[in-house]
Amino acid sequence: MKINKLVVSVLICLSLVIGNIQMLVKADDWYGEEEKYFTIYDQDDKELFMIAWDVSKDDEYLSSDNKRYRIISVDQQNHTAKAEYIETITLPDVDVSMIDDVEAVMAQQGDDKKIAMYCTHSDESYIPSDGTSSKPEKGGIYDVAEAFKAGLEKHGVKVNLDETSHVPHDAGAYRRSRRTALQLIRKTQPAATFDIHRDAVPHTQYVTTVAGENAAKVRIVIGRRNPNRKANEALAYKIKALADKTYPGMVKDIYYGKGDYNQDLSPRSLLFEFGTYDHTKERAENSAKIFANVVSTAIFGGSVKSPETGQTAKTKPAQKSDAGTGSGIIWWIVGIAVVGGIFLFVSSGSKEMFSKIKNNWTSFLGRNKK
Repeated sequence: MKINKLVVSVLICLSLVIGNIQMLVKADDWYGEEEKYFTIYDQDDKELFMIAWDVSKDDEYLSSDNKRYRIISVDQQNHTAKAEYIETITLPDVDVSMIDDVEAVMAQQGDDKKIAMYCTHSDESYIPSDGTSSKPEKGGIYDVAEAFKAGLEKHGVKVNLDETSHVPHDAGAYRRSRRTALQLIRKTQPAATFDIHRDAVPHTQYVTTVAGENAAKVRIVIGRRNPNRKANEALAYKIKALADKTYPGMVKDIYYGKGDYNQDLSPRSLLFEFGTYDHTKERAENSAKIFANVVSTAIFGGSVKSPETGQTAKTKPAQKSDAGTGSGIIWWIVGIAVVGGIFLFVSSGSKEMFSKIKNNWTSFLGRNKK
């Protein structure tokens, strides 16, 4: 797909040149300090969940039993919020009748079975195992990502885990990891892209047992301000449906934050939180290995058998779509072009600005005629 590669190339260049401008308009929604998390209640004052994000009005939440809520008010001083019930969601059917020849489907994917991963908050760690909640040089979160990678590779998936550091854990982390995500997408053309994290709420929110092993629940996070929201949501629903049937309780919930978390760059782009900071890292690693069974099946098709219920859930491969990728990238290019144009106009004057644009565009076209 020459057009797609060209668009991604243009996007990479613009990201690197005007990255500092983006930082002014794109903030990190992560709250991120241990013991400073939000507790969300329903309208009857019943606790729904906790989360170490800077919660905003109109954020949404899908509970473990598939009830959807919307944040209607936020108390920043007391770190609490109220949510209203919207509806109960029916997840996709993952019945065994959906596919007849599992081996044929798996073989059909071939070299297309590729996934890209990175860690925006590179310092995130697990206190009982790592001795600290934050290791700037390389956090324990990379060990969890490696466990997830190993689990996927057992299914024949080619995983590109980029270990580029994006420290410090500040408002610029997602801007820095955006460059990593863009380069991964350009280099590997993955079927899906995942950002690996851990939460910062009390461990009681996450500790569980999965397939007889000590494990940690998984939270899926979707950015609600990106053109790929529906595509990302469809994948998240499919993953949760498979997990609910084969490893009940492993997927904790789905949270819809106010940002985009770089999910506008491609469809099938999700953020996973494997547990939280104050339980052992081994719990998160165990979950990552098991979760890989579900994720691989959701994206590439196949089957996954529950050791607890004995049920085998099968599904078709996720449908490929470039629609979200195109619209997200195009609008991002347009936005950056406008802001960049204003910047050049102010700093260089109109005549010089048009001269620079002409020279750069001529140079760009010359390189891409080959």
